[in-house]
Amino acid sequence: MKRIISSGIAAFLAFTLLLGSEVLADRYLQLLLRGNYYLAYEMQSVRAKGLYNVEEMEREFQQLRDEYGNYLFVFSTERSEIRGFTVFIFHAQFERGFIDFNVVIDDQGKVDTFVIQPTLQPGSIAEYIDTSKFDEFEITIGEGRYRLPAVITVPKEIDKYPLVILIHDSGAMDRDSTIGPNKPFRQIAWGLATQGVAVLRYDKRSFVFGERLSQTPPSIETEVIEDVVSAITAASRIPSVSSIFLAGHGLGGRVAPVIAARDPRVDGIILLATPARRELQVIIDKQKYFASIYETDRGQQTQLLTDYLQAALDGKLPPGTPVLAATAGYYYELDRMNHIETIRELEIPVLIVQGDADFESTVQDYIMFMNALWTRINVYFQLLPGLDHYFMPVRDGLSTPDHYYEFRHVDRQLIDTMFSWIYIFD
Repeated sequence: MKRIISSGIAAFLAFTLLLGSEVLADRYLQLLLRGNYYLAYEMQSVRAKGLYNVEEMEREFQQLRDEYGNYLFVFSTERSEIRGFTVFIFHAQFERGFIDFNVVIDDQGKVDTFVIQPTLQPGSIAEYIDTSKFDEFEITIGEGRYRLPAVITVPKEIDKYPLVILIHDSGAMDRDSTIGPNKPFRQIAWGLATQGVAVLRYDKRSFVFGERLSQTPPSIETEVIEDVVSAITAASRIPSVSSIFLAGHGLGGRVAPVIAARDPRVDGIILLATPARRELQVIIDKQKYFASIYETDRGQQTQLLTDYLQAALDGKLPPGTPVLAATAGYYYELDRMNHIETIRELEIPVLIVQGDADFESTVQDYIMFMNALWTRINVYFQLLPGLDHYFMPVRDGLSTPDHYYEFRHVDRQLIDTMFSWIYIFD
């Protein structure tokens, strides 16, 4: 048994050598938070091992839990370089306070110093969230080889409640739709649960099984739709759930109407920052926007990429032709789904929500939706001022990709809009 354990640790240490310093620091902290003290100990330098052993780790983190409650999340990270050492400060939220974890990585990729500092950190949880009003439960969704980890956020002391399933935008996204220091799906879940609405969110298949999926051509059915249907099945088995709503962000909003048209268990859908334009047109327009705001000497390369994307948009490329991280056929499949025409045929309530500072799903898209669907009495529209693609506030003008990496909250406007609309149709 000792040989097996030693081999496992050796393999783990060999793996850590391949990681960057920030990933190493984060992995070390996560091991400590999860109680994997032996593995954390082996990541330390010789000097650190003499100062901070497994017994001290266990004692210190037990004291931390006793005083501050359970760990919730890291909401921002700072990095600096000091005399050959890389210093990371992880600003973390616990149930009863805030902690700064200082992790210092030496030039050999070892943890040289670790310091825990209690701190006052206002604003890490949005003011509209009350964590005492809900519980969270880990579950899995799906069957067979693609079972996915998920979490249900459930309001306390309520016998019956509506449930929202959050559907990701494009890309390999985790359950929180994490981008930079921000976790918009978690904020939406916690904000809605504070007001009495349950939320189910899950790690996207491409996030969990990215390497396995790369061996087969991408498909909307396998990347998105199958797992949303599994989430609907999981939600429908909960006796306390009174109704099921789909809330799709970006790409997720394109497929939500298609799923609702197929599955009678869906009681309503919400499109969050979903473009009305075709997906490839959105990508082309983003390239032009980036060229207008960033100084670059890659104008010719940008034009070549835009021309290539335009050929795919015009249907001139064979379906198997690589286009970005997918294929031309992937985008043709999206076009055939035609979310606007699908919404026209739906009888269930539909809410289209847009921030007017969003450069990805723009006000132009919002107007296109209104022009196409204004006669449908079951379709509702809401344009929220000053919010970007993740419904976070922007001080002036359109947002940029740089804004995504600033720590901000999902604005209360979105939470209140979603809750009020769901309450009407539950």
